[in-house]
Amino acid sequence: MSHANDRLFDHKLAREWKLKKSRAEKDKRMTLQEAIATLVEDGDSIVETGFAYVRGPMAAYWEIGRQRKKNLVGIFTPGGMNTAWHEFGGLEGAHVAYVGVEMRGLISPFRRGVEAGTLKVYSEWSHGALSLALRAAEQGVNYVACKSMLGTDLMRTNPYVKEARDPWTGEPVCLVPAMYPDVAIFHVHHADKYGNSRIWGPSVNDTAIAIAARKVIVTCERIVSTEDIRSNPYQVIIPHYCVDAVCEVPYGAYPGDMPGMYYFDRRLQERVVRVEWKTRESTKEWYEKYILGTKDHYEMIQLIAEEEGMNVLEYMKRLEQLSCDASYFGLGYWGVGGERDWRYEEVAKRAI
Repeated sequence: MSHANDRLFDHKLAREWKLKKSRAEKDKRMTLQEAIATLVEDGDSIVETGFAYVRGPMAAYWEIGRQRKKNLVGIFTPGGMNTAWHEFGGLEGAHVAYVGVEMRGLISPFRRGVEAGTLKVYSEWSHGALSLALRAAEQGVNYVACKSMLGTDLMRTNPYVKEARDPWTGEPVCLVPAMYPDVAIFHVHHADKYGNSRIWGPSVNDTAIAIAARKVIVTCERIVSTEDIRSNPYQVIIPHYCVDAVCEVPYGAYPGDMPGMYYFDRRLQERVVRVEWKTRESTKEWYEKYILGTKDHYEMIQLIAEEEGMNVLEYMKRLEQLSCDASYFGLGYWGVGGERDWRYEEVAKRAI
């Protein structure tokens, strides 16, 4: 089997794969464990979806860790907490626009890997250029021309982009090749059994990624009827013919944010990123306790809630209430501001 990087920009291979892929409406429901075991292979490239701590498929990422998948190649636009895989053999290298969790800090395991040379950074991109590489694949063209990255060292160090001249104006342009990841996993609000997927809020690069990727897994908060999906077709961001598996995984973005449903667990994220992943030894201890030591996503959440001295239902209800604050009553990303003295009847009025 060729290396993931050899497949990543291979237009002919991608088109052959797409032509063979079934577009039939068939029931694709399966468990998350089955989907990861079947569709994520050692050595695959896997692209980040959602954006940073918003709507990332965290339950799927933890399951990849539990199944001890090896030598994956990350595509990070940006990359977040899943980059901890590499210290346990799960991540061989990455194509990177950004890795971190913003105000919660850098991802120490990723930094340690790069500094030690155990984690390979194959290429660095601007956010815009990496998005355009996926957009080129979505549009079926071999490359696109843009102004992004011109005048920076990224043009010299990134082996995949080229500088050329605009044939009309003679101005310099950056040629960005189409990128075809092996695997993409999306966490969405609702999906039907065929894979038609509804997202509330910004979709970022997800539509382009769904068409660019060879294998697509959708995890969703709830599986709904196809009639429900058809009644609101403008909310369908991912069409069924891109999708290979549909898994119902409530709270599948936890500890990240699911717009309109539950807020990110800032307290947990800050403790993990700033303290518990600070050294390789403490990261290993965390990984063995919360990932390898739990049978699934829900046992992990229950363990976290119990350590806070709370019932798991009350723990998640607190995050749902914070989401109401953020979505409808002005709570900011720093966790400040907004109204707290509201009733669910008011939320319903604003949501509708």
